[in-house]
Amino acid sequence: MKSLKTKISSSNIIVIAITIFIVQIMVYIAIKEYYYSNLEDTIYGQIKISSDFYNTYLSSNTVKENIFNDNDTFWSNTDCRVQIIDLEGNVMMDSSGYISKDRILTREVKAAASGDTRGEANIYQNENNNEKIICVAYPLSFDTYVDGILRFSASTEGIDKSIKEILFIIILLGILVISIASTISLFISNSIMKPLKLVSVGAEKMAKGNFKESIPNYSKDEIGSLADTLNYMSEEILKNERLKNEFISSVSHELRTPLTSIKGWAIVLESSDLEDKEEVREGLKIIESEVERLTYLVEELLDFSKLISGKITLRKEVISIGEFTQDILRQLEPKLLSRGIEVIFEDLQIKPIEVDKNRMKQVLINILDNAIKFSPNDSKIIVKLVEDEKYLTISIKDYGYGISKDELPHVKEKFYKGRNINASNGIGLSICEEIITQHGGLLKIDSELQKGTEVIIMLPRGDMR
Repeated sequence: MKSLKTKISSSNIIVIAITIFIVQIMVYIAIKEYYYSNLEDTIYGQIKISSDFYNTYLSSNTVKENIFNDNDTFWSNTDCRVQIIDLEGNVMMDSSGYISKDRILTREVKAAASGDTRGEANIYQNENNNEKIICVAYPLSFDTYVDGILRFSASTEGIDKSIKEILFIIILLGILVISIASTISLFISNSIMKPLKLVSVGAEKMAKGNFKESIPNYSKDEIGSLADTLNYMSEEILKNERLKNEFISSVSHELRTPLTSIKGWAIVLESSDLEDKEEVREGLKIIESEVERLTYLVEELLDFSKLISGKITLRKEVISIGEFTQDILRQLEPKLLSRGIEVIFEDLQIKPIEVDKNRMKQVLINILDNAIKFSPNDSKIIVKLVEDEKYLTISIKDYGYGISKDELPHVKEKFYKGRNINASNGIGLSICEEIITQHGGLLKIDSELQKGTEVIIMLPRGDMR
């Protein structure tokens, strides 16, 4: 299996090589076009000068007469091969000394015979030696009509050799660039792979359960962000693990206490002669109370598990939230009276709202029970109902011990148990927030140490307004 380093390096080298290859082809075509165009322009310039001179000073005689009179000195200064051809394609004069018997009826010759003065250039390849030549033809006049054709031709061997030399240099430069780019690519790949390898090693350790060792972060890019994310995940796992252990310890303690009490009284009742009815009654009352306490704890744990796994479906119904809250307060009245706590209830005739009645009862009892538990005797609790266009708000404010600033952000987290001696197992507020969230609402907590706590429940009005 190829490593990521190899894949990155090879991919970069392939891209660079392809790019250089394409650039080389484009440069080769441009250079070839440049050289060939210059040669064509040179030949055309020379033939134009020669034909203009001929048509100006020698056109009073026929082409044959001028050839017979040896009037060819005006084209003797060119390096090109010069041919004079009649209109039928027969060669009348050739500067090479060899006069071919074959007719020359190429494109440029035919164009010149028709009077075309554009000097069209064409490239041909010699069948004998594969040499390429460029040919340009121009008409020669006698009086007012075309009497012959002047044809210049030149070999491309010289420029082809130059082009090959340049192409060789380009190829060498391309190889050099690819070599340098490959070295740089390997260096860049190493710089990328070093932090990535650290992340990979750290992730493997986390997969094996080692969350205490953080991943070093040497970069401020996506890899660095990944390292930070994995470190944050590790911290959260350790935090949740610690909270879970504390929660298990807390629940174990809360289970052990009533079980010890039940076991103790069961032993007492078993060993007694049952004649002391008052003692039996007291023992059974304590056992019943402790069983209820255990039942409540187990139900709370089951509710929490169902809510977290999403297995609970809300059964909503339209209720009068004012009457509903008053019923819950009446249910808690014995506990309030035993502590001398006064409840001030402010109901502004709130309109009915659609909620899950049982789940909402669970939320209010939990929050009110906390307010009572963490309030001193002979204090007060204010319960207020207000509404606006979007939300129905239930505010429950006590003047008890309050929550410290460092604990306040965590009180709604699952398994979190505060430092207060009255703090319970740490899932009550988690359940409340989950229920409110499933209703589409918000649960907010404001608190100040030794000044009290306010819990605000915000429920969306929906279509019931």
